[in-house]
Amino acid sequence: MTAMLTDQQSRDRIRDETGTTLFVDAGAGSGKTRSLIERVVTLALTDEVSLRNIAAVTFTEKAGAELRDRLRAEFERVWRTESGDRRRRAADALDDLDSAAIGTLHSFAQRILTMHPIEARLPPLIEVLDEVGSSVAFDNRWAVMQRELLDDEELAPAVRLALAAGVKLEHLRSLARAFQSDWDLIESHVLDEGPLAISVPDLIALAEEARALARLADNCRVEGDKLLPRLGALGAWAEEYAESADPESVLTALNASDTLSFSYGLAGNWGIPVSQVRDDCKAWQLRARAAREALVDASLRPLASWVAEQVRRAARERADQGKLEFHDLLVLARDLLRDSAEVRAALQAQYPRLLLDEFQDTDPIQIE
Repeated sequence: MTAMLTDQQSRDRIRDETGTTLFVDAGAGSGKTRSLIERVVTLALTDEVSLRNIAAVTFTEKAGAELRDRLRAEFERVWRTESGDRRRRAADALDDLDSAAIGTLHSFAQRILTMHPIEARLPPLIEVLDEVGSSVAFDNRWAVMQRELLDDEELAPAVRLALAAGVKLEHLRSLARAFQSDWDLIESHVLDEGPLAISVPDLIALAEEARALARLADNCRVEGDKLLPRLGALGAWAEEYAESADPESVLTALNASDTLSFSYGLAGNWGIPVSQVRDDCKAWQLRARAAREALVDASLRPLASWVAEQVRRAARERADQGKLEFHDLLVLARDLLRDSAEVRAALQAQYPRLLLDEFQDTDPIQIE
């Protein structure tokens, strides 16, 4: 009984204490949406706050439509069953409901930009592409981007090296799509890394170590031991690739090192601990593998930087043309509010009451 009374007191606070900022933490199905609706009704019918001055932000379009429908039903009920000021205010709320700021955060961001296009450096009219339109636009941009990438002579060495390492153009396409999803972070997370020249590992030290390991075969007392040909292959690797210097030949050498195997050898056939020989060979192979990964990473960095710059440029072009995508809305609205005290003041005056549903689903830029 006490628990029910305590819960009802909390519900009453949500509904009635409209002058207090509240954070409501409750489980699924507990009636959070109902409480949000009751709070909006109190604001509109008791506090005489126009729906034009209330922003109710939901996480999905479906939730926004449901909230609007349920508010409409409540205001219609009051209009039909009550009289006096509450009936009049319910009629005013119904008149304002269709244009009220009730919907997703993306739609609220679009509303902000539409209200202040000049301050946001946007055309007076903006178009927002849906998911299908955004996908088609991305495919068109990628077709142009891929052609320019393959025609860029400065990037040719990095492209050849990446392709030799098994990187496919589809991988770069996926990278471009990932960058597009958070293009506002490109400046700080991708383009601030300094020089992007490809650093080629020196194989001389690896080759000398491989020769030293190959000479350990002299400690084997049985010609048929299965580790001997592996050590022979290691020595042959050193002779074939020690002089490799250009990125592609070095990558070929490091790829070849990864095909060697050192899981053989019987302890009784050796005058030294054969397990140590195997471990030393495997440790050499791990160092070669690390060098390969570093080389591949070095080849990808200039490509990633180039792709990132193209994605950022495309975002700027969309803003110039007023043809925005969902993430553009959040970035441009965030930047507008961050940089303009006048717009912040105007927005605070327009929407002194803000209700945010499903706060736990917001991400950093949405919170900003």
